[in-house]
Amino acid sequence: MGEKQSKEKNPAEIIINVLSALLSVYSISYAFMGYDLLTGRSRHLLMALPMCFLSKGIVQKKKGQKFRTILYVILSLITAYAMIYIDMNSTPLSRTRLGMYITSDYIAGFILIVATLVATWLEYGLSLTCVVGVFILYMLLGQYLPSGISHPVLSYKRMIGTLSLYTEGIMGTALGAIVSTVGAVLVFAGFLEISGASKVFMNLTILLFGRFTGGAAKIAVVSSSLFGTISGSAAANVAGTGIITIPLMRKTGFEPHYAGAVEATASSGGQIMPPIMGAAAFIIAEMLSKPYVEIMKAAIIPAAVFYLSIFISVDLYSRRKGIKGVDKDPNLPPLRDLLFKSGYLLFPIVLLFVLVAVFNKSAQWSALVSTFAIIVLSWLNKDTRITPKKMWEALVFSGKAIVPISVVCASAGLIVGIFNATGLGITLSSYIVNMAGNSLMLLCVLAAVASLILGMGMPTVACYLLLAALVAPAMIEFGVLPIAAHMFVFYFGIISAITPPVAIAAFVGAGIAKCSPMKVGITSCILALPVFFIPFVFVYNPALLMVGNMGQILQVCATTLLGTFLCAIGTQGYIFAPLKMPVRIIAIVCAVAMLIPETITDVIGIAGLVGVMVIGRMTAKKQKN
Repeated sequence: MGEKQSKEKNPAEIIINVLSALLSVYSISYAFMGYDLLTGRSRHLLMALPMCFLSKGIVQKKKGQKFRTILYVILSLITAYAMIYIDMNSTPLSRTRLGMYITSDYIAGFILIVATLVATWLEYGLSLTCVVGVFILYMLLGQYLPSGISHPVLSYKRMIGTLSLYTEGIMGTALGAIVSTVGAVLVFAGFLEISGASKVFMNLTILLFGRFTGGAAKIAVVSSSLFGTISGSAAANVAGTGIITIPLMRKTGFEPHYAGAVEATASSGGQIMPPIMGAAAFIIAEMLSKPYVEIMKAAIIPAAVFYLSIFISVDLYSRRKGIKGVDKDPNLPPLRDLLFKSGYLLFPIVLLFVLVAVFNKSAQWSALVSTFAIIVLSWLNKDTRITPKKMWEALVFSGKAIVPISVVCASAGLIVGIFNATGLGITLSSYIVNMAGNSLMLLCVLAAVASLILGMGMPTVACYLLLAALVAPAMIEFGVLPIAAHMFVFYFGIISAITPPVAIAAFVGAGIAKCSPMKVGITSCILALPVFFIPFVFVYNPALLMVGNMGQILQVCATTLLGTFLCAIGTQGYIFAPLKMPVRIIAIVCAVAMLIPETITDVIGIAGLVGVMVIGRMTAKKQKN
């Protein structure tokens, strides 16, 4: 208790909590404020950046603490000055002094660039900071590079103005999405978490799926998809649900590496799971200038196929290994009682979906209304009641969740600003198109590889923004629909969380399962192999993104589901009975054929599916005899 009181008296923590609550209130009230772009975004960073410096630089105890404290207090104050200056001068900066800034403007802009780099280093370490640093070096020294990748000389003043005083760099679209939309959604998620909705999710999935074959793994898949609507982060999803599901899977007979892989793979899909999805989905809406409901609509079928394919895979694996369901927990209430006593906590999620998808309301307004719904509904039960103290906790929790995303969007904004100022995006896109020649498939493969490599160890938002500037334009130039191109790189950026050698979600799962991270990563890729084909499908056939008539949508849904089912049979080596390797290879080849949008390939795929199932049935009969 003494230690807790001591922590509460820590001035840095008190300031962080106050700023967190203010940031949350600012985020949910933004929809009603008529701020111009620079004003709204500078006020957001006025709270977010000092919070980062105080929490990572002071509260986290390290060597040389006295020096660190002085350093980060000074940096917080200087950054606050810069943001207040930009806020107070937002109108002349964006109008009368645009491109003709004065000395004090450049000083504030330079401080903001340095503060963003330091915050990126504190939040995400050297890897992402080095990536941003390389692009800054390119902007500084690119004129000395060989022809083809060089750029014209840029003055230091133009660099600072572009990156920090205009809405193309740090203050660009990515940060704008956080300020206008994502912040409010994260506040909604914070209140949902404080209300106990995540516990209801977990108990609901245990009651619904626990008793079936491989029930523990199915609980992991379903609960991770539901929890993903709250967290929007693969690593957070693994940590939140994996602490329960991974030991449960191990207890019922799953090998440690497979248990970690199931949780890591299922958790990675949370960012494409409507209605909330991850922060990057809102940025896609901003980048494409589309309502968020259009992005959510496009993600529904791929998300459903994603989770169905994993669900089928773990079912087939469980049948092959003879793994039974989960013994009923006597402490869990019956399903009817759970829904009656706690089911109302799930209503705000339904409300959010209805407001956005049916009534076409903005995501931030819908999140605000749904947050009020959580507060009101929580009072139906004293155990879930959000008291003033819990409300404060929810605001602090949400504000702290907003900061890392704000930092990564600010740093990614630097990269996007450099792409725009130097023309690097156009140059690299041209190279990719030239390498692909006239082959759309080769272009997609190059884009997928680039997405997986750039996404390794990088937050999804930063990965998506980099790919949106580098890869998506090349695909669009090739004739791919813009929404399909952006969803393609977004999808592969998410899958990179389970792709070795740097697979963040797999590593977190391995830590909980207490086994080799690399083994979990490799197993995750095998488990998710059907998922790797889905982005190729919607590039060739956008009907999977609900673009087209109902007949086209139903046809591509049917062939994609059958193709992923056949691929799952091949990867897991079971249908009615264990299959030999040649049959498994045939299954995977036919699955790929079925995912190609041609009549002949569909026929080949269906014939392969029937043949593999017949072989499986005959093998099962032989084993019985």
